[in-house]
Amino acid sequence: MRIVILGAGTVGSSIARMLSMHRHDVVIVEQDPQICENLQDTLDALVLCGSASHASVLFQAGVMTADLCLAVTSSDDTNITSTSIAKAMGASHVIARIHSELAKNIATFDYRRHFGIDKLFSLGQFVALRLSRELDYFTEALSLDSYFYSDIEIMEMRILHGARCLGKKIRDLAFPPNVRVGAILRENTRFIPTADDELQVNDSVLIIGARDKLVKVRKDLGGLAPIPKNVIIAGGGETGVQLAMLIQNRHQVRILDANRERCMKLSSQLKNVDVLNVDIQNRATLEEEGVGKADVFVACSGSDENNILVCAEAKELGCNKVFSVINRPDYGNVLSKLGIDFYVSPREEAAERVMNFLNTGAVITNDAIFGDEIRMLEIEVQENAPILSGTLAEAKLPQQCVVLAVASQDAFQVPSAQQRFQPGNHVIVITQEQFVDSVVEKFEKHA
Repeated sequence: MRIVILGAGTVGSSIARMLSMHRHDVVIVEQDPQICENLQDTLDALVLCGSASHASVLFQAGVMTADLCLAVTSSDDTNITSTSIAKAMGASHVIARIHSELAKNIATFDYRRHFGIDKLFSLGQFVALRLSRELDYFTEALSLDSYFYSDIEIMEMRILHGARCLGKKIRDLAFPPNVRVGAILRENTRFIPTADDELQVNDSVLIIGARDKLVKVRKDLGGLAPIPKNVIIAGGGETGVQLAMLIQNRHQVRILDANRERCMKLSSQLKNVDVLNVDIQNRATLEEEGVGKADVFVACSGSDENNILVCAEAKELGCNKVFSVINRPDYGNVLSKLGIDFYVSPREEAAERVMNFLNTGAVITNDAIFGDEIRMLEIEVQENAPILSGTLAEAKLPQQCVVLAVASQDAFQVPSAQQRFQPGNHVIVITQEQFVDSVVEKFEKHA
């Protein structure tokens, strides 16, 4: 594929190196002459020095024929402007990194649709999602950005003896209209159930839907949900806030941060999270805040060294699990020796996630969930697509396919059987790997 990357910071250069290793045709645009000179000596890609928001530079980079244009500069304005221009110039797919919370809130303004951008992503969100999956697997659905639009989530639960759902077909479970059974793990086999399948004892089931309905459905089915944990997050920056937002409704969460002004802001923003203005580098403070009794301690300040040190302190104090965010992945070799149970590198996570963006046609992202054989797709409904000819019930999608959500210009919702689609709608679908092509063709433009 032909890929244009705008911005050659740590994230952009890491992505470029990964894509070059996979033999993609990569062009990278960077305005810092020194960075450009260094990249020309170390990177197997065409390096252009110039502003990513200038149409002439984008023309030189060849965005007109690009399969993907990815903007990862440090400026939201540059990323949004440059990808919008690239889309207008002919790039097949354009994706922009954003930092601002305002750009993520469709209720305020839909930047993505207004500027013609296929996808907006937050690096902090990617890292927070990876951390949250280590906690309980409750939020995997958010990896396709339903987080930007709604409260749709996934909960995994195990079916126990005596559950009222045993012996009943899925069609007879009387779920709320905005809840779906997404996938089942049964005796090491993962599959998408049909309406005629029955749940069995010890099945692990993914239930998908609006957040406020999932806990009730789990109780009604008699399933065993993830156990609430006492989680302490050290650092109230982008990643810490994103993680707290993801898990605040099912775990007891506290954020520790040394910046008083930031703590005051977070206290008003996060209603279900205790935010404490303390010095996380002080061992006595960690003891006083009960870090040693926490189930999980997550260090996500802006300093690798501080994260490592405070995690080592938390482990020594008796914390069950300690997680760390590490910007330099070469530190990974020493983390296990210090007792750190899990770490995530933002640049590595971004590079890995970008592989899910390398799609053609109507597919925006194609992500593994619940094992590689189950795929979650974000698909844009194209002009003249077969799905436009009737309702969802009339679409004749494979039985092993669940439509999770539909994003239109003014709403993001779990669709009913009578849902009708419009060109430009973004649809989130879960299906088995062997049915991906037959699902996608329903949403793609036909001659």
